[in-house]
Amino acid sequence: MAAAVTALLLPLRAVATIWNKSAFDATKLDEAEKSLAINGEIPSKDIEIIAPDKAENGAIVQLEVTSRIPNTEAIAVFVEKNPTALIGNFMFSNGALPQIVTRIKMAETSDIKVVVMADGKYFTASKNVQVLENGCGGGGNANEKFETSMKLRAKLKNNLTEIKAIIIHPMYTGRGKYDFGVIIPAHFIQLVTATLNDKPVLEMQWGTGISKNPYLTFYVKGAKVGDKIAVNWFDNLGKTGQGEITVINA
Repeated sequence: MAAAVTALLLPLRAVATIWNKSAFDATKLDEAEKSLAINGEIPSKDIEIIAPDKAENGAIVQLEVTSRIPNTEAIAVFVEKNPTALIGNFMFSNGALPQIVTRIKMAETSDIKVVVMADGKYFTASKNVQVLENGCGGGGNANEKFETSMKLRAKLKNNLTEIKAIIIHPMYTGRGKYDFGVIIPAHFIQLVTATLNDKPVLEMQWGTGISKNPYLTFYVKGAKVGDKIAVNWFDNLGKTGQGEITVINA
């Protein structure tokens, strides 16, 4: 579960070696955790999970996770009853706070399980979400076209910079069908890296459980007005994207 070398320093062909295929392909929670070398989990009240008690649409479930455990290095998010359990693995460095906001897919009512790695130990917490409409298949129109793009915002307040990103991307699971019944091939972002003045602060491995047009909020200490935030993504079809923005006052 330790952070890999940032994908920014590797050729595109090496991205697949960073992404943990066995963990993201695992259909069972314990198999996914084993692939991340998670063991000896300790329940913790210092992990906060904010998600709706009831989700009207399982395709878009907003999730906020905060770890107050000292020296948090990584946060992994799982949904046990999804077709594949691992949603994402978020790795923090160089002033990034262990706090993320994103949107995930949930196939049915299930616990969202969070595992935090800190000082070589694993801590866990869960929250149950009742899903009223399945969100893991998803259909589509064969004529639907996506022009990938990214919107970024970085605002500084009291020595803390809040970064918000929206990436236009279909995030197809490989289980949905077009209107006429043909399977839509999997097309999803696997790796996302964020840097502050070219220094890595957040590295993320994602699976098919991240919602269409991924949304992300994260926080960094120590940035100044005028500093550069860059976000890069890499998907399973070899496509890439990048966005850059300078930090401004809130």
